[in-house]
Amino acid sequence: MTTQEKMRAAGLVEIKAINPNIVLNLRYATSDNFTGKVLYDTPDLGYCEPELAHRLSAIQQRLEAILPCHAIMVWDAARPISVQRHMFRLVQGTAAEPYIANPNGKHAGGFHNYGMAVDITIVDPHGKEIDMGTTFDSFRPEAHVGGELQLLREGRISSDAYRNRMLLYYLTAAEGLQPYAYEWWHYQLHQLETDKAKFHLLDF
Repeated sequence: MTTQEKMRAAGLVEIKAINPNIVLNLRYATSDNFTGKVLYDTPDLGYCEPELAHRLSAIQQRLEAILPCHAIMVWDAARPISVQRHMFRLVQGTAAEPYIANPNGKHAGGFHNYGMAVDITIVDPHGKEIDMGTTFDSFRPEAHVGGELQLLREGRISSDAYRNRMLLYYLTAAEGLQPYAYEWWHYQLHQLETDKAKFHLLDF
């Protein structure tokens, strides 16, 4: 069974099948990520649980109404637990460890490992990422959620980055998605660890 077939067997759907205007740029299918390693065996693993995919589609539609020809870009979505284990081993004992869900904990893995989370940003009509103040997978305080006004006042993010993050927060909140406190790019519909029991661990 292929990885895609395993994703579908777990009840997940392909994000671009729901809305083809959403852009995929799956960083862990390349070496352009914080590990410097290719972690996915195929570049087209843009899957998540169905309700989340439909909320993303609605976010894309809201964005187009505000900024025509702009798009939501997905950096990561459903993530097999085998990838999580590899990722955790690479950061264990380093300053980055708190940012990576422990695959061996009581609630195995993080929300990505159940298809319940996505990492997203916004790109302009040319496919260029708009300024959000930090890069994807930045392990710096500037990537944290909620202190943007203070970051702006201190000159740690630009006024464009401030406005762009507020836009992303508005779009996602309007569709019931909440960000992870330490990553402005990470969004999920379900928030409690116990919510994971409603879905399938991607145990492959």
